[in-house]
Amino acid sequence: MTPKAIRTICKALAIVSVVAGAYGSLLCMPFAFSRYLPVIATAGIYFAAGAVLIVGGLIGYVLLIKQETVSAITTAEE
Repeated sequence: MTPKAIRTICKALAIVSVVAGAYGSLLCMPFAFSRYLPVIATAGIYFAAGAVLIVGGLIGYVLLIKQETVSAITTAEE
């Protein structure tokens, strides 16, 4: 596999991570309004896990985009 193909796959996985985190966070919202403390605690844990997935995916995507931008600028200067 070429480095460009690997970067494309990593960018796609970063986007999938963001979408999965957002979907998981949205799915746990109804349980956060429960009357039972164990259900609320569990919803909070899944909400935090979704936030970690969102942040991780965004950071990964931004770093890959930054790498491509820097390499494009370097190539254009030569």
